[in-house]
Amino acid sequence: MTHNELRTKFLAFFESKKHKVLPSDSLVPADDPTLLFTGAGMNQFKEQFIGRNIKHPRVATSQKCLRTPDLERVGRTACHHTFFEMLGNFSFGDYFKKEAIEWSWEFLTDILKISKNKLWVSVYKDDKEAYGIWKDLIKVPDSKIMKFGDDQNFWPANTKTEGPNGPCGPCSEIFYDQGVDVGCQKSNCDPSCECDRYIEVWNLVFTQFERVGVNKLKPLKNKNIDTGMGLERLAAVMQGASTNFETDIFTPIIDAVKSEVKEASGGRFKFDKVARQHINAIADHLRASTFLVADGVFPSNEERGYVQRMLIRRAFRYGRQLGIEKPFLYKLVAIVAKVMGEAYPEILMHREDIAQVILSEEERFQNTLMEGTQVLENLMAKADKVSKKSLAGDDIFRLYDTYGFPIELVSEIAAESGFKIDRAGFKKRMEAQRALSRKGSQIKDGIFAGLSTKELADIKKTEFIGYEKLKGEGKIVALLLDNKKVSKVSGSKEVEVVLDKTPFYGESGGQVADKGEIIAGSTKLEVTDVKRADGVFVHIGMLKKGELEVGQKVRSSVDEKRRSAIARAHTATHLLHWALRKVLGAHAKQCGSLVEVDRFRFDFTHFKKVERDEIARIEKLVNERIAENEKVAVASIKLKEAKREGAIALFGEKYTEDVRMVSAGDFSKELCGGTHLDLTGKVKCFRITSESSIASGTRRIEAVTGSVASNIISEEEALLADLCKLLGVPKDNVAEAIEAMEKELKMLEKERVKSKAASSLSQLDEIVDGVIDINGVKVVAKKIEDADMSILRALTDELKKRLSPCVIVLGSDGGGRVALCASVSKDAVTKGVNAGAIMKEAAQIVGGGGGGRPDFATAGGKDPKRLNDALKKAYEIAEKILS
Repeated sequence: MTHNELRTKFLAFFESKKHKVLPSDSLVPADDPTLLFTGAGMNQFKEQFIGRNIKHPRVATSQKCLRTPDLERVGRTACHHTFFEMLGNFSFGDYFKKEAIEWSWEFLTDILKISKNKLWVSVYKDDKEAYGIWKDLIKVPDSKIMKFGDDQNFWPANTKTEGPNGPCGPCSEIFYDQGVDVGCQKSNCDPSCECDRYIEVWNLVFTQFERVGVNKLKPLKNKNIDTGMGLERLAAVMQGASTNFETDIFTPIIDAVKSEVKEASGGRFKFDKVARQHINAIADHLRASTFLVADGVFPSNEERGYVQRMLIRRAFRYGRQLGIEKPFLYKLVAIVAKVMGEAYPEILMHREDIAQVILSEEERFQNTLMEGTQVLENLMAKADKVSKKSLAGDDIFRLYDTYGFPIELVSEIAAESGFKIDRAGFKKRMEAQRALSRKGSQIKDGIFAGLSTKELADIKKTEFIGYEKLKGEGKIVALLLDNKKVSKVSGSKEVEVVLDKTPFYGESGGQVADKGEIIAGSTKLEVTDVKRADGVFVHIGMLKKGELEVGQKVRSSVDEKRRSAIARAHTATHLLHWALRKVLGAHAKQCGSLVEVDRFRFDFTHFKKVERDEIARIEKLVNERIAENEKVAVASIKLKEAKREGAIALFGEKYTEDVRMVSAGDFSKELCGGTHLDLTGKVKCFRITSESSIASGTRRIEAVTGSVASNIISEEEALLADLCKLLGVPKDNVAEAIEAMEKELKMLEKERVKSKAASSLSQLDEIVDGVIDINGVKVVAKKIEDADMSILRALTDELKKRLSPCVIVLGSDGGGRVALCASVSKDAVTKGVNAGAIMKEAAQIVGGGGGGRPDFATAGGKDPKRLNDALKKAYEIAEKILS
């Protein structure tokens, strides 16, 4: 039975039990700041587990999941994965243990025809109810019912003593016995044994308590069911595979990896145990990376992007260990798409885009892998000489910061040679470097943390009337002062107001909130922001005069001019999205935006700089659509229907069954909840102000609309007129005239540098006399008088020819500014010296910044008085590495 058939049978079975079958949530949890990734089927139902927003009391899903705690075991064991699918059925205050147990047994034994003799079960040690159902109703022999404690059969594990507070409860597991020939082969082996004989197939969680303190459990009013069964494990059972990697989910990917290995080795490679483990890990990581890209996660050095980068780089290195020198993972995305495309058509649809993202990251890592590996090996060899089997946190950080080696990768390479790593030291350096970004991190603690505050928990969702009107009447249903509910507010205070209905748009989907006024008689609240929390709109503003009271009727008025300017920008983002795909290709898809008053930024997938002529074509296309004054229409339709019509659904975005589709003419259709114009002509004018890279495979365009755009164009035209006048040439010849001037200036500069360099080169003998030899490497750190960066470069080049192997750092303080230049010979680089790292640290001392390659780097600063200190620091860094 194929994995696709198993998934279909599971969902159909629970649909027959009156469950609503829902699609998988994104791997990036929507509106859940507690998680990096969706790691279980229940994640998307947290609100339902605490009794809120229950549309369907019974639900079944096949959920995409990603977990990395057991990363080092992936590929080495039969069933550990980063990415996997979790089959689950859920009840929110509806059925409970009896039905959950009965149906799980029915599905496994009646639908899948698994022999009852092959199945064992476990219960929580104090759960007499579950034990009784298994023994008396299902007729499982007492000898096949195991009792486990808080660490295994209570969810979350050990929560009674360790927390967190929130819903919890006992669980019951179903195990499949692979037979006496598997595992430890002991006569007394049972599911408590850690060998591979018994596979945990299904976990049934009975959420019946709320933890309110250490060992304090309070019965929940509504008891819930949360079950999870790994599709990969079930496929292994049904296909008679000894590991998950031998199922139809993995074998096509593994075969493709083997083909790459054979091609790289000329067919001479030996597939031993270690090779098979590496190939298994590659197949696993490639699946994970493919689905992460499809859900909008791109490689970076922060949070989710860091995990994505780590997985791709780990898989790429395994490929290198198997003899594959060039990028290869990207070629296998099509295989993953073919295997998974039936259930996840978006993978098939975007396979080329996904492959490009992965290729870009492979190429990026390929450039630093050999050099970084050499540095790591030198560090280990150096530590070995003094009988030290550990690597310092500073060294690990340098490998991460300079060569892009995730700590997990360093740990793995080090472990292969018997080395340990200083994780605490690395963490300290990371925290120092990333302090600002960590302040902005949205990941919080606790399984049920991050839902709306308790103050808003009992408030009904706000009725939003702002699509149709900008003024309206409503009633105050809640007032918050300093995050606490109050019944009345008076005086000049910042207050949060919740209305039963509002025309104010709350910040969402990248669009900023409306501003305006809430008025009741002589009372006036100036609304400066509007936030959303689970459908409740919270109006934040300053009470200017009068008083507000819960139950009071008020009039709301949105700033119409501001709303129109925001709508201009938002409609323009749709026009830009269409134009990008037209000019750059279908891979250019939105992956983030910020829509403000007559300006916006737009992030999209693309793998190189957007050239100037492409920018011009994109601008031209958008302004043509504005001039054509096409109708902008909004329709509320079913998600399936919108997709059939070709509407763009954004990477990683979670959509409900009913969606809002915004169409511009017949050329643009997007799912969007923002506010828009009714005609494209009302955008008036569009101008791109900048284009840049924000991450690997992700670009950002910033643009303006309306009078802001037309004013910029007017200013540029005035500037062009001034240039024509200064240069004495017509408009069409300005570029040519500037190029001629630039060429002349370069020639003059070349002559100046040549003259100055000739003078400076006379200092070479003096510099060479001051060289210090450290273990065969000549080190120079010297101040050069009256030299700019071009002179410093010329001197380092000449010194490198004379002194190699060498480390040369030169500095100058001419014109009240500091210039620093470092050059490191190739053999010194292999010993661990890095010019870029030296410049980074030296530049900080003179109040500047800089960096570059391991063999050459430059820096600048604004504190000439500390130049000698910077040069001394540069020397100390080199000395420490080379000694």
